[in-house]
Amino acid sequence: MLYIEPDAGPVPIIHVIRQAKREIDVGVYYLSDRPILNALRAARARGIYVRIIVEGKPYGMKSWQVRKEERAIRATGATLRLAPYRFTSHGDQYAFYHAKYVCNGHECEIGTANFDWSAFHRNREYLYVTSNPAVVQAVHAVFNADWTNRRAPALAHRVLVLSPGTSAAQLLQVINQPGPIDVESEELGPYKPILDALAAKGRDLRFILPASVNSTDQQDVAYLRSHGCQVRLLPKKPIYMHAKMIVGSREAFVGSENFTETSLEDNREMGLLLAGTDISTLQGQFNRDWVRAAG
Repeated sequence: MLYIEPDAGPVPIIHVIRQAKREIDVGVYYLSDRPILNALRAARARGIYVRIIVEGKPYGMKSWQVRKEERAIRATGATLRLAPYRFTSHGDQYAFYHAKYVCNGHECEIGTANFDWSAFHRNREYLYVTSNPAVVQAVHAVFNADWTNRRAPALAHRVLVLSPGTSAAQLLQVINQPGPIDVESEELGPYKPILDALAAKGRDLRFILPASVNSTDQQDVAYLRSHGCQVRLLPKKPIYMHAKMIVGSREAFVGSENFTETSLEDNREMGLLLAGTDISTLQGQFNRDWVRAAG
C-alpha cells in the first residue's frame, strides 16, 4: 500500500514494527524520530530481535549529532551497526548508506523518507508497505549482506531497484516507457544517461524540484527546458520536495535514489517499481504538487 507524507506521518513504519513476530531489520540513512524509536523500544521489550544499520557520516552532520543519534538508537535495546563502506561500482566502499526501509520478516516498508521529524511533518515523501514474499526475501537478503559485509545477491537486484548495481538501468526503463512521465526529486544530477533520457521526453516530461536546488542543478534544469521539458520548482515551505518518484502510464518508481551518479553508482539505495492503482495515486499527488510549484 502506498502512503504519502506528510499526511501519513510515521504510522506506516510503526505498523510494520508493531506487527513483528520475531525480528525487525532497519536500514536507513538517519533515524531520530521519537515515535519510531519508542516503537522499536517496545518491540525489544516484547522480545523482538532488532537490528539497525545507519549511515555513520551523514552529509552536513557534525560528529556530536551522529553520536547523539547512536545513543538514542542503542537506548531502545536494538543492535546497531554503522553502514559498511564497500562495494561501489567505482571502488571498494559506499559513498553513503542512503536506503530507507524497515522489514519485520513478513512485511516491509520501502520509501523515500529518512526516519526523522522532517520526513513526517514537512516533506513530500512516498512510503510503500508490502507483504509480497519476493520483496520481503530480497530486502532481508540486502540487509543480511550489509550486516555481514557481503555483496547483495542477484535475486535482490531482480526484485528491487537497488544501488550500487542495477538501479540506473531500471530508472531508465521507467523514464523510457511510452508517453508522458511525471517526476519528483530532491536532486537532478548531473548524471548524463539519466539527464539525456529525461531531455529526450521533451514536452512529455513534467519535473518538480525544490526551489533550493544548487547551481549545478539549475544548469541541468536549463538543459531540460532547452529540450522543451516542463520543469517547476516547489517552494521549500510549507512542503519540502524530498521525494524521489517517476510515474508514467504503465510503470512507476519510488525509492531512495536521487538522479545523481553518486546515488546510482556509489550509494546503497533501495526502491520499488510500481503499477496498477498506485499509478493513479502518484499522478494525483503530482498534479496537486504541480499546481503549487512555480513555473
